[in-house]
Amino acid sequence: MRVRPQLRNLSVVTLILMILVSIAMQGRAADASPIFSPAEQAIDFVWIPQTGTFTVAPNGTFTFNTTLDNNGPAGNFDITVTVPNGWAQPSISPGTPVAIPLNGSVGFSFIFTVPNNAATGSYPITITAARQATGARSTAILTVTVTPATATPTTTQTPTATVGPSPTAGPVCPEANDPGSDFGGARQLLVDVGERHGICSSGDEDWFKFGAVGGKVYTIDVPQMDAGLDLSLELYDSNGTRLTFNDDYFNRTPGQPNPKDIKPRIQSWRAPADGIYYIRVRDTLSLGGSDTTYTIIVQSESYGPTPVTVNELCRDLYEEDGLPEQARLITSNETQPDHVLCPTGDADWVKFFGLAGKTYFIYTDTRNKGAGAQPGTEAGADTVMYLADRDGVSIIDFNDDLGRDAESQALNDGTAPSLDSAIRFVPSADGFYYAQVKNVGDIGNQFIKYNITLKLCLPGQECRRDTVAPNQPTSSIPTPTSEFGVPTNTPTSTPTATTTSNTNNFLQNSLKPGPLVNGPLRGFADPSFNQVWQRSDQPIAEQRVARSWMWGPRGLMARTEGYIQSVSGLRQVQYFDKARMEVNNPRGDRNSQWFVTTGLLVVELISGRAQIGDNQFVQHNPADIPIAGDPGDANAPTYASFGGVSALQPGDRSGQVPTEAINRAGQVGSYAGPQRPETTLAHFVPESGHNIPQVFWDYLNASGLVRDGNRYHNATLFDWVFTLGYPISEPYWARIQVGGVPHDVLVQAFQRRVLTYSPDNPSGWQVEMGNVGRHYYSWRYGEALP
Repeated sequence: MRVRPQLRNLSVVTLILMILVSIAMQGRAADASPIFSPAEQAIDFVWIPQTGTFTVAPNGTFTFNTTLDNNGPAGNFDITVTVPNGWAQPSISPGTPVAIPLNGSVGFSFIFTVPNNAATGSYPITITAARQATGARSTAILTVTVTPATATPTTTQTPTATVGPSPTAGPVCPEANDPGSDFGGARQLLVDVGERHGICSSGDEDWFKFGAVGGKVYTIDVPQMDAGLDLSLELYDSNGTRLTFNDDYFNRTPGQPNPKDIKPRIQSWRAPADGIYYIRVRDTLSLGGSDTTYTIIVQSESYGPTPVTVNELCRDLYEEDGLPEQARLITSNETQPDHVLCPTGDADWVKFFGLAGKTYFIYTDTRNKGAGAQPGTEAGADTVMYLADRDGVSIIDFNDDLGRDAESQALNDGTAPSLDSAIRFVPSADGFYYAQVKNVGDIGNQFIKYNITLKLCLPGQECRRDTVAPNQPTSSIPTPTSEFGVPTNTPTSTPTATTTSNTNNFLQNSLKPGPLVNGPLRGFADPSFNQVWQRSDQPIAEQRVARSWMWGPRGLMARTEGYIQSVSGLRQVQYFDKARMEVNNPRGDRNSQWFVTTGLLVVELISGRAQIGDNQFVQHNPADIPIAGDPGDANAPTYASFGGVSALQPGDRSGQVPTEAINRAGQVGSYAGPQRPETTLAHFVPESGHNIPQVFWDYLNASGLVRDGNRYHNATLFDWVFTLGYPISEPYWARIQVGGVPHDVLVQAFQRRVLTYSPDNPSGWQVEMGNVGRHYYSWRYGEALP
């Protein structure tokens, strides 16, 4: 049978491409950060901001300031501007083309002049950046509204009447009336009326107040914010209780989230009662300047009794509660009323502290929420409840309908059968446990409401649902106290001494030092993470040195994870390629080396014991993930493979050469490769009973270019005990695939990191940190880091 020439030629081309890719991959490190395909690199730079609106008269000028943020490799970019017919090209600073380094950015100013004969109307302008190497493009869109010319003879700014040799004064704060920098001096905002203000000095903050109608929905927005600001919004009631918070709102265009949009917005907040509410605006980094401005507006939103989903009504008083780390605390014998399962796909999380040996009964109740077609039901409501262990991941129990399973039938609950959900639970260990409530089919709308109750059963008695659903009060907002009532109107906005004292108490009782962050994050969830990262990896990112990463090119994912000894039972963590950083006590000494810790991730991966407190753990299966090399290598040893050898303590073997190899099954045999003198065991660690080879010991004590603050100098790259912990295994040779090509790699597990030595790699990349951060995140959450 003859093969068509086209197919034969295609096969030859495919074979050649496979050979080229294989050769290219041989130079990669045993555990380097992932390679992205050209398709994935196509959109790796973006304008920030991407849009702008201007209103200008003919012959007027306007300036658009934006930044081109390069998230990909260093390269040259061509800048082009498409203007309306008859318009002149703008002045572009710093010009085109422009070179931008790896993960760098360049600020641009585009100065436009509207033609004298321009007709009134709206005109689009497109600014395009194109990467020269690939042709990939990113655009910014401007909308210019030309208005009729006024009687003013010229658009030139008239200088002030002051005459003298002194230089022209710099820009001043753009605010005519400073809103006040504390609770007592808050400025009244009218709903649906925007105001322009500024962060006029470092550490400045603005306070506003507005009147809200109970049950009505409001959105508090900062639609405009100058470059250089990173504002946050906090909303308080008149008692000084913080109700909600937002730093960056990514979803201004529904369905097209933009992680680069850092303007804050508190979207569709429902006022729990009539009253005065307070807004705190501040720069997240406490920066600012005399010419940095923003616009703030409180928008009212209407709604009505319609079966169509109204998204702004989906947010109940417990949001955000869509993740285990956002779970709202429910205490023993408490009922939380009016949770809402909305929109479609919504899930609510609560957490409670359980004592070993005691009996808890947690259930949903929809009986008094709306008349369904069946007695004791609510139209659309059919809740499902999952009970998770102390890690918020491992499922302990599940219930769909109360009275359908044997356990709930045995309770002889007079309210069963029911479409509500209930779980009876006896903890085996003290700790916080998590419950998730969803609706069958993930159906959701603003009318599907439920109460959730946690009962701590009395000794010798069985818990059941109340026969009659309790009626809840219409509002749980406490009566304002004299200490934090609505501030009295006075002829001046200067706060009195009493108000200042109240304000200090107010701030001390708020959730300082700041909110916890969840989600993909290009920057750092805490400034201290940046300080730790930049010391060793900033010089690499700026291409000042050529060496392997200590953490990775950037932070990847911020999470709030349960930790019993942390404030509120949660701690801020951030995952990198190579590890995880943690802040256990945000009120601790930020100058301490141990303010930031880096978890014992390798210990957890090998043992399967996820740590949720100083001495609290949840048992999982050890990680069946290759400890180094390609993720899909079916023969490489995994973290689980090191379970047996990590318990061995052979004693001081200094001067010996590692001659043992380990396979995927955890079996140890003789290494058939050459003996390499650089791997001679050079340092014995009595704390763990293991030995470190010379090639790793040199790496752990290496010096090089580091950055401390804003100063670059040569010093020891890192404190190896802080960064890696102690070794928990001897070094073993393993046959590992890198880019599909087998290599002999020396592997040693430490408490926090994994070190690999690949003799085939080029100098500077032979010793590397394994991608422990990526491996751990995949093991714990069942998904890959971005």
